[in-house]
Amino acid sequence: MNSYRILTKTFISAIGMSEPQDKRRKIMIIILSLFGVFGVLLPVAIAVGILVKLMTETLLPLGCESLGIQLMFHVICLFTVIFGINVIFNEFYFSNDIEFLLPWPLRAYQIVASKFTAAFYNENIMQIVLVISCVIGYGIGSKMGLLHWLLSIIGIITLPVIPLAYCGIISILIMGFTKVIRNKDMIQKISVALIFIMVLVLVGSIGFLQNMDIDSYVETLASGDQTFFNVMNVVFPNVPLFVKTFNEGNMLSLVAYIAVNAVVIAVMLLLSEALYFRGVIGLTSSDNSKRTKSLDKLLADCSQHSQTWAYFMKEVRILVRTPVFFTNCIAINFLWPIFVYAMYKIQSRRFTLAELQHYYAHRDLRIQLFFLLGIVGISVIVAAINSLSSNAISREGKHFSFMKYIPVPYFVQWHAKALVGIIFPAIGVLIFYIPACILVKVPLIHILLFTCLSIMSISFVSYMGIYIDSIQPKLIWDDEMSALRENYNTFFSMAISIAFTIVVCIGGFFLFCNTKISIAFTAFILCLILEIATIIVLLLTKKSFIRNIQEQEET
Repeated sequence: MNSYRILTKTFISAIGMSEPQDKRRKIMIIILSLFGVFGVLLPVAIAVGILVKLMTETLLPLGCESLGIQLMFHVICLFTVIFGINVIFNEFYFSNDIEFLLPWPLRAYQIVASKFTAAFYNENIMQIVLVISCVIGYGIGSKMGLLHWLLSIIGIITLPVIPLAYCGIISILIMGFTKVIRNKDMIQKISVALIFIMVLVLVGSIGFLQNMDIDSYVETLASGDQTFFNVMNVVFPNVPLFVKTFNEGNMLSLVAYIAVNAVVIAVMLLLSEALYFRGVIGLTSSDNSKRTKSLDKLLADCSQHSQTWAYFMKEVRILVRTPVFFTNCIAINFLWPIFVYAMYKIQSRRFTLAELQHYYAHRDLRIQLFFLLGIVGISVIVAAINSLSSNAISREGKHFSFMKYIPVPYFVQWHAKALVGIIFPAIGVLIFYIPACILVKVPLIHILLFTCLSIMSISFVSYMGIYIDSIQPKLIWDDEMSALRENYNTFFSMAISIAFTIVVCIGGFFLFCNTKISIAFTAFILCLILEIATIIVLLLTKKSFIRNIQEQEET
């Protein structure tokens, strides 16, 4: 037990963000954390809680009020498996500490148990927040008693255990019995393929949204046709037991819930004792099968460029050639139309193209505001989610010293990284948005102003994200996915971006609705506001960015 405790504490420290190096950075991290909590975490939790509350109140008269929260828990567990499989594979088999652990007199189950606990601790903060919001929404909707609230605490903490344990069991079986995955590059490629398959399934399922009728769905549940729940309750037996525990105050369900979790963890540890060393010995952290070019060949292939262009292309090549970075930082810029299309499908009143053209030409408030504020919101959200800027420094990892000693000024490196964070989201947004404007016959001057709004919004997010990442970059990581998922700077950047967008959009809304100015002039004013905000960010962070890099300790 002592070995497990020490190993777990060590792994948690290694996975998490490093402590701020001085008081100034510590204060900045506290401020950014407050933005993150109140700008992203709380709004999402409140929205989920309200959704569960409404579902509970709708289902309560039919006597099946627990199905709403049960559905949410199954979705949370399912996504935990999908996004946790890559994390568990890398933590169990491809972390840099493996070669140091193997010579120690440690049992396999001790290593696996410690790594699993560390991964659970670091990867499930958001899931636990969502579970809490679901329970609160359900409790308010069903008017739970005090005992039921107390019983729910156990499940809130432990609900993600079984989904992550499934990932551990799958990884141990695959690595123990097959030679399919021998380095982390392979698991990254498999993860990328799975994500694209998920996107394709999502695109194919959007067409069914237009036939969605909540009333008929509720009637189907009440009639006993619960095929989805019957299947998912077998896959995740902890969910119905947890719901029954705090919904009915059933102590037997609580005992069964604890027993199911214990059995799944025991199975994972028993398999690790039999198969873990067999799968981990002989692995490599990356694929070294590529041929190395001779020095003469490398020099012959080189060509001279300006500092900015060379550094810019260095960043682009890293992003494009690394599967995890390509998926999470590049490809995500082009996926937002799927969600816009889904929102359009679930609307009860859907406009035809001819109607959109007519309403926009006749200054319809809803349509013109949709195009004006939509471009700002989409641009900011896409630029914040892709992690291009908020991980610009963290992506350097153990090569951070390269930034300090390369004969390129920090100012040039800063702008080159910002340019990468501007170009890709701008292309991803405008490649869809401009054709949509052309189809709706939006005037050319409006299209130009909307384009300017998009670029200004993305520029603000890009420069702000790089500055945030420079305060406390995550330079210690074993794999590229850890550099993205375990870096809180993306979360901070997203919170500030969303808060700023809300202010700009509300201001633009009242400006357009309460005055007689045109949509073009409103867009022009918003462009000026965004340009001033970007300039302020540039002026305030120019010296701070350089100081942050100079003071940052090398890894």
